Amino acid sequence: MLKTSKGNKSLSIEVSGTAQGLGFRPFVYNLAVENNLTGFVRNTGLGAQIAVCGKESSLKKFVAGLKKSGFDAKYTIKKTIQTKCASFKIIKSKNTEITSDFPQDLALCDDCRKELFSSSDRRHSYPFINCIKCGPRFSIIKKLPYDRKNTVMDKFVLCGDCLQEYNNSSNRRFHAQPNACGKCGPQLSLFNADKKLLSRRDEALCDAVRLLKKGKILAVKSIGGYHLCCDASNLNTVKKLRKRKQRPYKPFAVMADIKTAEKLCFINKYEKAELLSKSAPIALLKKKNNMAMLDTLAPDNSSLGIMLPYAPLHHLLTAKIPLLVMTSGNKSDEPISATEKEAFLNLREIADYFLTHNRDIENRLDDSIVKFLPGCKEKIIIRRSRGYVPVPVKTGISADMFAAGGDLKNNFCFVRKGNAYLSQYAGDLEENANLKFYDESVNKMKSFLDINPKMAVCDAHPAYHSRAYAEKHYKKVNFALHHYAHMASVIAEHNLSGNVLGFIFDGNGYGEDGNIWGGEFILYSRKKFKRAGHLDYFQLPGGDICTKEVWRCAVSLLYKYDLLENMPEHLKKYDYKTIIKMAENNINSPLSSSIGRVFDAVAALTGIKNVSTFEAEAAVALESTIAAHKTPSCYKYDMESGIINISKLLKGILNDIEKGVLAGVISSKFHNTVVDIVVKTAMKYKIKKIALGGGVFQNIYLLNAVRKKLLSLGFDIYYNKQIPLNDGGICLGQAYMSNLFMKNK
Repeated sequence: MLKTSKGNKSLSIEVSGTAQGLGFRPFVYNLAVENNLTGFVRNTGLGAQIAVCGKESSLKKFVAGLKKSGFDAKYTIKKTIQTKCASFKIIKSKNTEITSDFPQDLALCDDCRKELFSSSDRRHSYPFINCIKCGPRFSIIKKLPYDRKNTVMDKFVLCGDCLQEYNNSSNRRFHAQPNACGKCGPQLSLFNADKKLLSRRDEALCDAVRLLKKGKILAVKSIGGYHLCCDASNLNTVKKLRKRKQRPYKPFAVMADIKTAEKLCFINKYEKAELLSKSAPIALLKKKNNMAMLDTLAPDNSSLGIMLPYAPLHHLLTAKIPLLVMTSGNKSDEPISATEKEAFLNLREIADYFLTHNRDIENRLDDSIVKFLPGCKEKIIIRRSRGYVPVPVKTGISADMFAAGGDLKNNFCFVRKGNAYLSQYAGDLEENANLKFYDESVNKMKSFLDINPKMAVCDAHPAYHSRAYAEKHYKKVNFALHHYAHMASVIAEHNLSGNVLGFIFDGNGYGEDGNIWGGEFILYSRKKFKRAGHLDYFQLPGGDICTKEVWRCAVSLLYKYDLLENMPEHLKKYDYKTIIKMAENNINSPLSSSIGRVFDAVAALTGIKNVSTFEAEAAVALESTIAAHKTPSCYKYDMESGIINISKLLKGILNDIEKGVLAGVISSKFHNTVVDIVVKTAMKYKIKKIALGGGVFQNIYLLNAVRKKLLSLGFDIYYNKQIPLNDGGICLGQAYMSNLFMKNK
């Protein structure tokens, strides 16, 4: 503690929030020295603790500097009388109850990038360069506080030069926990598919570039896991990768510098800022043309997923090969491989070579994916993982709890002291490997947060794996209906109160009546959720297979509305008569109100896509056809007692098909009809606050059109921006609903 000299005063400052792993202690140190203050700063379980002593004017400047620093932290300041301290120091961390937040991984900063490519710098071409402003964080943390000994870097002993930087307050590597160099830090190794070591260090990098240029496929160990990597301009290699990964049409993400990216796609200032941000996600960007390369990378899609190099290794690779495919290194639908053992086991039939390194990945992370609305800063998150996790979402939820999420696109969350900590993307829990990863991630998150909540909340679907997990591990479990949870996630994120009308559109979710919901109008009033209306039910012959064989949805809708005689010829090549019999006899044909499945049906009716090889393929292709065929027209439909009957819509589509109207025009009219349904319903209820949620609203044409129209009519529009609006975000809504259950008792 500090003793106050004559004329001096002292302060004790407790810091909570994200105050670790982002250069906070070095910043505080330099700010204190700059203001001639003595004392200390250290990490604690809360976040950090600061003690400062000096002139009152200097203390005021110090506090002002803290508050202007931009760190996402809260400061509790008290005047104190303290024992003597001769200087200001960073001292040993204090182990207390863990309540601090922990940092996300950060993309390479400009200063480190300049050093990386400077031939005179001692870290020239070193693939693991970092400083307090950049580098791995969450991916290397074992536990808090965030000190080197608590990360995977503890096995690398700092050399004299690195240690000097680490202890030098004027150096930007001052207390940078992952600090290392070519003498003392991690190193690259190159192997063939038979695990034979071919080269190390700089030679491994040179050999990897040479192999990529020759058209080889490499598994490359990155910050959060392995990527499958190849030269994106080599179409034969891209096709080979598709065949080996059994991914015939699903888009590949690519990595490029910003200049190369701008040659391929339209990029506005908001998209560019996000690409260049510390989070460095994949951004889905509008293609500039349909050159063969772009169509091979993202077939039947108007967008291309692009990310900038975010790790030093990526910068070194893209400096030699400007456009690389960088897709998740995993077996189809399984977690991204994070260890050498997993990579050789899972990827040896796909990759020709393995560029790996000896810095362990403690917490595996896929790349995050975002998309922007046209010409504005409005952003949605498709996948929330590297760069965004584990940044918490601040909520008004009072109880600590575990929210299990859904079974598709899973993210779970823990709520602690009003903050919701969403996990990294866990994928589809139907896969055993994903369930194992889910369990591993739940236990790690509990440890990081030092939390052991007594209750859980999960989806009400009786067959969900996430529900089974919650019931196995918790005695007290609340159940949240899927679509109510979607809406609740919007309410929780935006802290909404009063009446809210929600439009929750997705592919499927367990409904209150036991049917499959997906086209829902939901009213939130007096802290309760109520279904106010929905798309009229139709059957899904074969159940879940309708998400893949989307032509079944088309046949089912034609059967429901007595329109089979107008069935387009291209659908008759399928066994449609069996589908009709299944529907007639109600054989494995559950009822659904899913708008997502209607999008699939329209894609099939128009001949755009009859089969989906990945989730929402047909709907994405349907949206992509609009670009050159926009029209203000829409189809007719009926609305009675909140139920939407689309018989007239289907008749209109069939008439247009018979007339030879282009599929893109039909798609535009169909999308406009869905917009009209939302707008007319909103006007009917006259509730100002409108919540939009569910995976269908990842459709940017639809989301933007609904948003613009409702805003012009004076409505307030809300949708998820910090978390995915698909099933990856429902865990937050589950937690919000569970909190309501307790308050309403």
